[in-house]
Amino acid sequence: MSANLLHRLARNAIPRARVLSTSAPTATKRHWRPATAYTAIGVAAVVAGTLGAIYPPIPLTILFPRAAPGPPNPDSPESKEYCRDLEKEMLDLPVLKELRESADHQDWYETRPYQGMPDERRVNSLTAGTLRGPGKLAVTPLIRVRHDESESMVFLHLGRGLCGHDGIIHGGLLATLLDESLGRTVRDPPKRPRHSYSSPWTKGYQQPA
Repeated sequence: MSANLLHRLARNAIPRARVLSTSAPTATKRHWRPATAYTAIGVAAVVAGTLGAIYPPIPLTILFPRAAPGPPNPDSPESKEYCRDLEKEMLDLPVLKELRESADHQDWYETRPYQGMPDERRVNSLTAGTLRGPGKLAVTPLIRVRHDESESMVFLHLGRGLCGHDGIIHGGLLATLLDESLGRTVRDPPKRPRHSYSSPWTKGYQQPA
């Protein structure tokens, strides 16, 4: 019995060898999941489309402008309120306030063309009558002029109803307004002719207005 006990003790005293493997573990192959990929692409497309609709790139707004309603009825209360708001916004422009508070502000005066024109003459005038109203020339332009008539600045609002391509003011209208502004400079000072005409001239636009 003692021999059997010694045999068991000797067997338990011998450390058991552990089989250790030094080979790299086999990489688990990932399978492509079409449903997950299509879902990710769909979510990305929805996010990109939403951001593009809210903040469209400028070239796209020029090529594919959003449709806008036409000019409203000028005699409606909403139109009159709209014109009053535009007038206030124009008078509150930072650049206009800065000019009025500049050191040489006494060298300038302000005028509002067409404001005192009789209705019987206004109806047959392009810029004073035909193009007047909300969505077009909604407010009377404001002009700051030096007392010696050597310089002038014109402030006006152009509505969406004056566009050539939707969202871009018609280039011919810009030329007309520039022509009238220059004509006023020629006619208004004393000792200058009261009648003038436009000679041939070439214009070039830097960017859409």
